[in-house]
Amino acid sequence: MKPRHQAWGTNAASSLLAAFFLAACEQAASPTTTPVALDSLCVDSTCGEKTVLLSIPDAENLLFTPEGRLFVSGGRNVYEISRSGDSYQAQPLLDGSDNFTGLALRGDVLYANGFSGTLYAGRLEPRPSLQAIHDLGLTAANGLATGPDGELYAVNGPAALAPKIVRLRLDPADPFKVVEQSDWLSFTPGSSFPNGIQVRGRTLYFSESTLTALGRIRKLTIASDGQPGTPETVASLGASLPDDFSLVGDAILAAYFTDGRIGLFSPEGQLLAQTGLGSFQSPSQVRLGQPPLFAATDLLVTEKGILGENDSAIGNVLSVFRRKRD
Repeated sequence: MKPRHQAWGTNAASSLLAAFFLAACEQAASPTTTPVALDSLCVDSTCGEKTVLLSIPDAENLLFTPEGRLFVSGGRNVYEISRSGDSYQAQPLLDGSDNFTGLALRGDVLYANGFSGTLYAGRLEPRPSLQAIHDLGLTAANGLATGPDGELYAVNGPAALAPKIVRLRLDPADPFKVVEQSDWLSFTPGSSFPNGIQVRGRTLYFSESTLTALGRIRKLTIASDGQPGTPETVASLGASLPDDFSLVGDAILAAYFTDGRIGLFSPEGQLLAQTGLGSFQSPSQVRLGQPPLFAATDLLVTEKGILGENDSAIGNVLSVFRRKRD
């Protein structure tokens, strides 16, 4: 999530949401990770431990390509992560800077939301380069995901006067050209705050906070005519404000932004495991690792830290959480 000024009201719940969302955090959407056995994962501080890999200013979202290339968005750029021996490097993709949030993949093209409201894209060449391709007209462009019919879905929120999910249709002959943008799903301003987004098949998931349900993940069906079905709550993060999440099959890996935890939920929304309180510094997303950079049971975590403080020693890193060695 990203900074944006807005008036929210005076009651306690509203003030709590304001403190969080005025600095905001996000999402990012990318292809669903290939499922692994849930019982093979360690999402618990008693069995696992965190290792910081490298600095990423205002670290936000993670995306693996099917071949295992890793891209991370942050408060200044989008980076491709590479490894040399035991060390990792981050190569910026944009010749310039923006406050990046959501990531999505469509064919051989990587898409990225700038919180400024700009949509960027770049082909997955050996050294990808992002270019601005579309003005979204959004005040808080956040989560981004590819739909089942080649469309893109972008979240305007949580710090938005008009929170919503917009649908983008791309030119079949030119993946760098948006031919249609429409408001797809709207939320109640001032009381509903959408954030992250992921798509699996024709099911779209999104994280949301309201004044009465601070942290939850919901899902709906994308109908054959492209219209949204009725949202239903899949998982609750209790009193913790959520950021982005990822899918392991139909299970969910979620980042508890205000609690500093990551958690694993079953497809039915049952909490299966979570790390200890304050395990991470304002985590913004968690995603399963992929070879060749990581083991399939590694958990990659973006730690945002203090919102808007790109140079702080608190957060601003990419970490891996993995099972402790015997």
